[in-house]
Amino acid sequence: MFNFNTRTIVTISIAAALYGIVGLFGIPIGPNVQLRPSIIILSVFAVYFGPIVGLLAGFLGNMLTDLLAGWGIWWTWELASGFFGFFCGLVYLFKNFNIRYGQCNKFHIVFLTITAILGFVAGYAFAGINDILVMGEPPRKVFVQIAIILVTNSAVFILLALPIILGFIKTNRRHMNLRVED
Repeated sequence: MFNFNTRTIVTISIAAALYGIVGLFGIPIGPNVQLRPSIIILSVFAVYFGPIVGLLAGFLGNMLTDLLAGWGIWWTWELASGFFGFFCGLVYLFKNFNIRYGQCNKFHIVFLTITAILGFVAGYAFAGINDILVMGEPPRKVFVQIAIILVTNSAVFILLALPIILGFIKTNRRHMNLRVED
């Protein structure tokens, strides 16, 4: 099902670079929290190429953002982005789902939405608990950060990323009736 080859490595590299660079452009919305539309890029790559690409692109891309911004590496938050990418990519594993050919049904969309939000919850809970227990961050501050990030990223996913993914599916479905003529 998954094959680490040159194409996969290049895909992960491109996805991580795009996610990381676009991640630099966010809107501050809370204590050490930004609204980052870059999750749209991660969502699309994860749905197109699967959970492993989503995991690695999210992890490496968030690391790139943090390094370029001068924030240092926060491993648990890098992993949180990786969790989101992984969970988004789970829909790719269904045999009757293929974004390239426009193969998708309502179950896939519901599954993608639920797993994306679960990816946010798992990732941010993991990172937040680590911040409290290991880094000594104040629990109240961390809970506020997690609540803000969870709500805003879920909104960005549902209002922007999901329609873009559906647009890819619809466009690809429309063009699948083309045939090569002799």
